[in-house]
Amino acid sequence: MHPPPPAAAAAAMDFGQNSLFGYMEDLQELTIIERPVRRSLKTPEEIERLTVDEDLSDIERAVYLLSAGQDVQGTSVIANLPFLMRQNPAETLRRVLPKVRVSAMHGLRLFCL
Repeated sequence: MHPPPPAAAAAAMDFGQNSLFGYMEDLQELTIIERPVRRSLKTPEEIERLTVDEDLSDIERAVYLLSAGQDVQGTSVIANLPFLMRQNPAETLRRVLPKVRVSAMHGLRLFCL
C-alpha cells in the first residue's frame, strides 16, 4: 500500500478554525494527564540508589543487588536465577545462592515463582 499523494493528504486535513480549537482542547487534556505522571517519577536520590555499575558481570550484579539492593531488585535476581544457572551454574551456586538464603532470612519478601 502506497501513502496518499501530498495533495490528497493536505485535502484530508482540516485546518479550519473549529478544527484548531479542537486540537487545542486535546493538548490541554494531555497537559492535565501529564502532571500526575511527572510527580510519580523517581527523585535523583532514588535513581542513584537503584543504579548499578554497568561493568559488573551478571553474577557480580546479582550478588550486589542481593547484598545492597532494594527488595524489588532482589526479587528480580530471584526471578532470573534460571538464567544465571544456565549461564554459569558453578558461580551461581557458589556466590548467588548463599546470598539468596541470607536475603530470605533477613526478610526479603519473595514471591512464589
